[in-house]
Amino acid sequence: KHFLNGYSRDLLQTQDKYLEIWIEKDALSTIFTKVAEKYTVPVVVCRGFSSVSFLNDFRTRLTYQTDKKPVVLYFGDFDPSGVEMLEAMKTTLNDELGVNGIEFKRVALLQEDIHTYKLPHSPDALKHTDTRAKKHIISYGEIAVELDALRPDILESRIRRSIESEINIDAFNDEVKRHNDDLDKLTIIKERVTEFVATNY
Repeated sequence: KHFLNGYSRDLLQTQDKYLEIWIEKDALSTIFTKVAEKYTVPVVVCRGFSSVSFLNDFRTRLTYQTDKKPVVLYFGDFDPSGVEMLEAMKTTLNDELGVNGIEFKRVALLQEDIHTYKLPHSPDALKHTDTRAKKHIISYGEIAVELDALRPDILESRIRRSIESEINIDAFNDEVKRHNDDLDKLTIIKERVTEFVATNY
């Protein structure tokens, strides 16, 4: 029943970049995975200010991608924690773990998204006793909006465009074709083996 099942192919193996998507909250991981898995891009949940062990795991993953430029596509809330988190992780990677040369891109939530889509504010995120909140208010005003305020279809489109803007689409489509050709070959082999077994046993 499961003979020759489970074949998969890294559709980005011929690309010159190594991509990861980092998201701030696990609650949105299903939406991200649904889009990113079509491109074989991993989705990593940061869950707040990430630990050194989390970032060390990232460093370990990079050791298998030595010939590629690492690019992290970051999606987080537009609030004190969501804005500061990426900078904090970059600092830890650079200063404590000695990892440099990574390109970090904040894809969402952006300040212009709040105005464009008239997103609702989350005033609870602005705790005035929090030093990060004070810095945030000085920089952006009393604006705090969660990523999941974006409509799912808009978010999915943003994820898709952010991936496709980083890859060579022709090379990706070649890998998809090879993947589909391999699946066709495996199907033929499976049918022949099943027929042989049914006939001879």
